[in-house]
Amino acid sequence: MQVSPAAHEEAKLSPEQELAEVVKKAASGDARAQYTLGRAYDKGEGVPKDSVKAVELLQKSAAQGDARAQAYLGTIYAEGEGVPKDSVKAVELLQESAVQGDAQAQANLGVLYVLGEGVPKDSAKAVAWFQKSAAQGNAHGQNMLALSYQDGIGVPKDLARAVEWWRKSAAQGTANAQWSLGAAYDNGEGVAKDHAKAVEWWQKAAAQGHVEAQLALGVSYYRGEGVAKDVVLGYAWSSLAAAGGEETGATVRDAIESSLSANERTEAQRLASNWKKGEILVREGTAVHPAPSATPDARSKRGSGTIFLVSKTGHAITNQHVAGDCLELRIQGRDDVAKLLIADKVNDLALVQLQGAVTDTATIALEPGRLRQGEEIVAFGFPLNAVLSSGGNLSPGVVSALTGLGNNTNQIQITAPMQPGSSGSPVLNKKGEVVGVVSMKLDDMKMTKATGQVGQNVNFAVSGQTLKSFLDAHKVPYTTRSSYFSWEKTAADLADEARKWTLAVECWK
Repeated sequence: MQVSPAAHEEAKLSPEQELAEVVKKAASGDARAQYTLGRAYDKGEGVPKDSVKAVELLQKSAAQGDARAQAYLGTIYAEGEGVPKDSVKAVELLQESAVQGDAQAQANLGVLYVLGEGVPKDSAKAVAWFQKSAAQGNAHGQNMLALSYQDGIGVPKDLARAVEWWRKSAAQGTANAQWSLGAAYDNGEGVAKDHAKAVEWWQKAAAQGHVEAQLALGVSYYRGEGVAKDVVLGYAWSSLAAAGGEETGATVRDAIESSLSANERTEAQRLASNWKKGEILVREGTAVHPAPSATPDARSKRGSGTIFLVSKTGHAITNQHVAGDCLELRIQGRDDVAKLLIADKVNDLALVQLQGAVTDTATIALEPGRLRQGEEIVAFGFPLNAVLSSGGNLSPGVVSALTGLGNNTNQIQITAPMQPGSSGSPVLNKKGEVVGVVSMKLDDMKMTKATGQVGQNVNFAVSGQTLKSFLDAHKVPYTTRSSYFSWEKTAADLADEARKWTLAVECWK
């Protein structure tokens, strides 16, 4: 039986109806619904935060053998959040989940073996669980395995192997791994000494609020190691470290202060006080770059854009005009060179292969044709990446038209502001699903010459339907999500999610 478009539209559930459906399923004993609803109560997503209800639902799901519920509940007991801390119970739940293959449970169980909480200390067992977790691409497991190799706990000490696993974890955004990888480059431990590389990784960790990385940046700027000497930024970063509780941050800050003029001190204090998580500090009117790496390269960077991961096997999407004619594609924060697989000039899409394990990927809208004119969207990318935040920028807007330039049905028109480097940015609906790929903005100068009018916020994106067809045609195993318990998210939540799987890409020729 065929369903008419009108009937299909009526079948779409509102968030309230979706919640009622999940509550009904959870009450009937559906383990998946119990886990989903329990997690929502724990985080306060779509429902009021309620730790008691969360634990009750998670316990019911875990009792039925749901590995995700077991892992989630085990972590709650290990940390004592919402329930009395119970390490023995935590180990029991995490063990049940870990043997089913849950990577996060494996990593957390390994930590309990390291600490001797709920079980006797056992470094060998800890490493065994870290290895299982890391092999599945879990960033926490990768970082813990790196620490094991660094200290020679449970495995022979091997700094090169430590760097290898830190690099994998750092590429997924783990601040501790980024800090450790920076320290390895700074000291030349397990990798060739490279102060510029150290600064690059410390900037990423510092932008996430990692106080040791912030202090390391402060010292680097003050000494001019790996980056151009700048006492203002040295003072500002060390001030942030001190404010975050880094013990020697205040000592370093005070030592730098004597070299500042009154105006410089005022500027440094302003930078520190205005800093927000996800940002790197840049002095007004300047673009401060890390010093060049010691390794010479005859090629030069000719442009940059944004790329986002769409599969656990490392497939990523950007624009053809970003990646199509590059000799090398370099992904910021990753040492490997990406490989261009497919370049579609007509639709301005490029499929790129990244190396290494991937944990987080974008969710592609299951029914992109449902996008409506006037619907709120956001774009997340790396515009003016040398000047603006290295943690990415979120640009809100609306869908102003369901077709693009010249009524191109493969495009949509959006009002989210665009800058150089925005190309390839994912366009997300309020549920965090990709409904487009930023492609172009109308050239203001050309429009003025042609019409006598200046276009404002006339920007275009490859439509979600075109993207989905492109992925299907090339058999990319992307992820979709049904409307089942899919909530609209705040802009802050959308940024947190997109930051995990969106990266800056550089074109080198």
